Amino acid sequence: MYRVYSPTSVYVGEHLSQQMTRTSSSFSSKCALFIAKNWPEPASTAAGRRTLDILDLCREAGYQIHIASPADASPFQHDLTDLGYQSHSIAVNDSAFDAWIASLAPQLVIYDRFVMEEQFGWRVREQCPDAATLLDTSDFHTLREARHQAVRQHDRENTPPPWPAPDLFTATAERELAAMARCDCVVMISRVEIDLLQSVFKVPTERLLYLPFLIPDLPDPNAWRSYADRQHLMMIGGFKHAPNKDAVAWFRQTVWPLIRPQLAGVECHVYGAYADHAVQQWHAPRQGFSIKGRCDNALETLSHYRLNVAPLRFGAGQKGKILEGWLSGTPTVTTPIGAESMVDSDALGYPLSDEPEQLAATLVQLYSNQNDWTRVQTCGHDALEQGFLREHHAPRFIAALHSLQDNLTHIRHQNLWGRILWQSQHRATEYMSRWIEAKNRPPN
Repeated sequence: MYRVYSPTSVYVGEHLSQQMTRTSSSFSSKCALFIAKNWPEPASTAAGRRTLDILDLCREAGYQIHIASPADASPFQHDLTDLGYQSHSIAVNDSAFDAWIASLAPQLVIYDRFVMEEQFGWRVREQCPDAATLLDTSDFHTLREARHQAVRQHDRENTPPPWPAPDLFTATAERELAAMARCDCVVMISRVEIDLLQSVFKVPTERLLYLPFLIPDLPDPNAWRSYADRQHLMMIGGFKHAPNKDAVAWFRQTVWPLIRPQLAGVECHVYGAYADHAVQQWHAPRQGFSIKGRCDNALETLSHYRLNVAPLRFGAGQKGKILEGWLSGTPTVTTPIGAESMVDSDALGYPLSDEPEQLAATLVQLYSNQNDWTRVQTCGHDALEQGFLREHHAPRFIAALHSLQDNLTHIRHQNLWGRILWQSQHRATEYMSRWIEAKNRPPN
């Protein structure tokens, strides 16, 4: 059985429970530093859960774990001391980081998204030149932003799907690809995005490492609530993430009005952290559409609902909300964008579509027909087994960490573009940071 850190929905196996009982003296002297854009909030975001997955694997590879972030503390961030990790507050454009990281002397540094590499990569390279560096993209930001712009164009022109082809050759692409080149290895959560980086941007295969969401073992279908014991539709996703906010707005406006007349008394409940005033305005209980706010335990909450809906119009990477639906035995209906990096399009048990009429028809059919509902539930369980078991992915990732450490000089010799970008004339982010620091320094 899988476990959760109550009240969050972080998936953890027996191996981690055993590791948590070790004393610090049993760890290797190797040190890994994870520079996080935000402190992990595994109950709020899939990205927070992924961070803990990666850190767990680093610990299994023999590293002591340190996490540093320039973000403000959050009341919802995970208590990392529970896991034996050490947390550090850092600041951007602050040379105090230099002395601190030199003293820490990590053998491995992981950047959480390319903006963290931009801010701190040059400092790490200067102070700890022999530290191996990984970039965890979480999702390919270039692709997500390009798709967002394509959807905006569609909305302005009021044309039917499919959306316009995204323009990938943007300023964000230049920045993100430069950060990838400066690092020794890039961790990707989506095979689709690996193929894109190889085919469009010619990133060498050996520089890309696939790591999906991980589950320690499969849920037991016999423990799931039955079709008859569930009711209503559910959506979940943090509202700081633009694809989630857009999905709720689009579903409420275009799909829900098609469903409600066909399913009398059925409601749609929307859960998600950081709902702003605009989101709260969508709360309309009389129309059967309710904004519920933060969800403390996604798996438990989902287990009460008959269907999980993920009507994403744009995005990238894997979708935690879909994984949670499958783990809780809640048949999950999504769009081609939602399914893209999760499972083959013909393996969901229903026709994938981003047409409002087809999406509504699928939801009505699954809600009303127990046999169809059960078939889609089984498809979700099969997807977990085929794509997300920890035992299928952890050994390769850990082996890659060891190989990276053992072959760092050779890897850097092979990375021509990375070496070019480390030349001083291509280090604009470093010099901008130095300029900001000098500008902010109080006068003598």
